[in-house]
Amino acid sequence: MGIHEPKVYAGLDEMAIYERVSRHGYTAQRVVEEPGAFREAGKSDCDLVLAFVAGSADVRIGTEVFHVVSGDKLNIPGGRPHSTLVGEYGVLYYVTQVEGCTD
Repeated sequence: MGIHEPKVYAGLDEMAIYERVSRHGYTAQRVVEEPGAFREAGKSDCDLVLAFVAGSADVRIGTEVFHVVSGDKLNIPGGRPHSTLVGEYGVLYYVTQVEGCTD
C-alpha cells in the first residue's frame, strides 16, 4: 500500500521541494516524464519517496491507483510493484530512496 499525501509541498518552488525530499533519504534525483509516457511495473528493494513539482500522473502500487499532481508526496514501500501513466502535460518529480536501505 502506498501513502499519498496531497499538497504537502504546495506553494514551494522546485529547489525547496528538492531539499525537503532529500531529507527523507539520499540525494533526490530529478525525473521528467513526457506526456502520456508509461513506465512498466517495477519494484525497488527500498522504500521510495516521490515529490511532485509539476504535471500529473497516475501511479499504480499493487492494486491501488493514486492520481498525483504538483505539490503531492507519494511514499512507495519497498518490494511493492508500481507503474506510472503520465498525464497529458507530462510530470516533473524528485525521487529518493529512504536512508539505511541497501539494494
